[in-house]
Amino acid sequence: MLNRIEEILLATSLAIMTLLAATQVVLRYVFDTGLVWSLEATSLAFAWLIAIGMAMCVRDNGHIATDLLIKKLPAHWRRYADLLRQAICLAYAMLMLAGSSILVSRLFQLGHYARDIGVPKWLLTVVLPIGFALLGFRLVQLMVKTWRAPTPYGAQKEANE
Repeated sequence: MLNRIEEILLATSLAIMTLLAATQVVLRYVFDTGLVWSLEATSLAFAWLIAIGMAMCVRDNGHIATDLLIKKLPAHWRRYADLLRQAICLAYAMLMLAGSSILVSRLFQLGHYARDIGVPKWLLTVVLPIGFALLGFRLVQLMVKTWRAPTPYGAQKEANE
C-alpha cells in the first residue's frame, strides 16, 4: 500500500507541475498575463517530487551506486561494505529528518504564511520530514534485505581458501 501511495504522490506532483507550467506559458505568451502563485506552487510540487522520489529510488534500486570499489572486494566482504554504505546514507537521512523537523516546528511556531499561495509555510515544508522519514524507512528495509541475502556466489569458495 505504501508503494501505491508513493506512486500516486509522484504522479500527482508531476501532473501539477506540468499543468501549471503549461498554463503559465499559454497565459503569458498568448494572453499577456499569468498566475502570480504559479512559480511557488510549481516549486512546492517539485519538492514533493524530490522528497518522495528519493525514497522510491531506494525502494526500486534506482539510485546511481558508487560500487566500483565494492565490486573489487572479495565476495564475502561485499555485503558488509554495502551495509556500511547504507548505514552512512541512513545516518544522513536521520540528520536531515531531525533538521527538517526543527524547521517545520519553528515555522509552525512563527505562523508565517507563503508569500503567493497564502497557506502556512510549515504546511508547505512538511514534505521534508515526511520525505526523509520515508527515505530512512526504505534504507532500513534495504539493510534488512542486504543482511538476509544469501551468500553471493563464490563467497564460500573464497572464504575456504
